[in-house]
Amino acid sequence: MQNIMDYTELEKLVGENMKPGRFGHSIGVAGTAAMLLEKIGRDPLPGRICGIYHDYFRYIEAEKALDEVARYSIATVPEELAEPVLLHAPIAAFHMRDIVGPVPDSFLKAVRWHTLGAKDMGVLGAAVYIADYAEPGRKHLDDGMRKKIFSLPTLEEMVLLILQMQDGYFRTVGKRSAEITLRLYDYLKGGGCFED
Repeated sequence: MQNIMDYTELEKLVGENMKPGRFGHSIGVAGTAAMLLEKIGRDPLPGRICGIYHDYFRYIEAEKALDEVARYSIATVPEELAEPVLLHAPIAAFHMRDIVGPVPDSFLKAVRWHTLGAKDMGVLGAAVYIADYAEPGRKHLDDGMRKKIFSLPTLEEMVLLILQMQDGYFRTVGKRSAEITLRLYDYLKGGGCFED
């Protein structure tokens, strides 16, 4: 990972360009993703980098987000176009190499799929996805449920539990999970594993 921005420098950049509450969340995602990767014997630094950066474009205005997607032909899924707030993920992935440096494709996938998830988001993507949902600052989870998620032995089982919880919540508010998220659920339910 030569020539990419140092984590401390990246954290400073993100902090200068993000609302304090969202920056606190990003710090939480960075630490949690690193912890999850360490738990499975992986280098924690990619989790820190993707975690601190993942919401860099979170406050991009809907019109500007749609313009970015059109201007750069950024691939999206229908649910992202229907809810432009979700476009911050593909936009952040698209610009990551310009901002952070020549990161591996696994970093781009992790940032790209941190909102909806995808079966090809990889091990790093799974760690960031879980961390985004369950970092300690997230108020929709109590400590008991957070511990339950983190106590599961694999990232696949953690993601599967999160998907089940999200789907249950969506049903109560009359929404449906994105198609790509449902495909991820079916893949994991069928015994699929995240690959690098």
